[in-house]
Amino acid sequence: MEKNDIKEQLIAKMEELLGEEDAASAFLTAKNLRWPRVREEEESYADQELKAKFDKLFDQLKEKAGDVYVNTEERKTQLIEQAKEILAKNNFKKGTEQMKQLLEDWKHAGRINKERDDELWNEFAAVRSEFFEKKNEYFANLKETFAANKAAKEDLIAKAKEVAGIENIKEAGNRSNELMEEWKKVGSAGRRDDDDLWQQFLAERKAFFARRDAYYDEMKETYAKRVEAKKELIAQAKIFLARSEFTDDEVDSIKELRAKWKEVGNAGREHENELWEEFNGIVNKYFENMRYYK
Repeated sequence: MEKNDIKEQLIAKMEELLGEEDAASAFLTAKNLRWPRVREEEESYADQELKAKFDKLFDQLKEKAGDVYVNTEERKTQLIEQAKEILAKNNFKKGTEQMKQLLEDWKHAGRINKERDDELWNEFAAVRSEFFEKKNEYFANLKETFAANKAAKEDLIAKAKEVAGIENIKEAGNRSNELMEEWKKVGSAGRRDDDDLWQQFLAERKAFFARRDAYYDEMKETYAKRVEAKKELIAQAKIFLARSEFTDDEVDSIKELRAKWKEVGNAGREHENELWEEFNGIVNKYFENMRYYK
């Protein structure tokens, strides 16, 4: 084969490499291409032009590959440092993918010489091994952690069921909120169990909320009835005050109103004090008048 044919082929190969996406790998291949030696006295102007074209393509590929890929030892050293950074972060999910990519990058980083390549590889492999050992240890411990968290959440579910037995709604509500705060502090029990445990716990809370809502609905109705009953007692007290005959029967009747007031029970925070002040004021006025007129 003529030397010019070889040179044309080398130029064609260089152009092909320049068009490849993996510039780093292409550059490593280009470094192994050897331009035929020609004695200076035998080199023609055409030879010089071909050599200049080849060198220009090589420089373009070198620039495309980037300086980080030019020096194989430098590149491998950087890959080792990147592996150490991944190791230090303890992000095992993301780190595993990054380690895989570093290994692929290592494969395309090229060769120096067997002794140095082995030395660098042993260092790189040691970091990778430590990473995967830590990963395995982490997930082994994670299983124990998940088991402990699952047990803790099952205990909270059992305690949430006990809330149903607390008659005092306010006390039950406080206990339910305390259990919710404890739940927040417990870590994950694992993807397989977390949602199911949460649904169980949530069901107990919803059961309590339903009981609480029913209780308050009932109390509203009860308070409404008590308000009406106390308004009726106030109306009767007003009649006695207006009449003010101060007979024994009348005095006994107004005293009986006080007893009935207590029997009716609390009419709720919204109305109780106002109703009591009105009622008590009327009764006190009656007895003040009685002392004045008798």
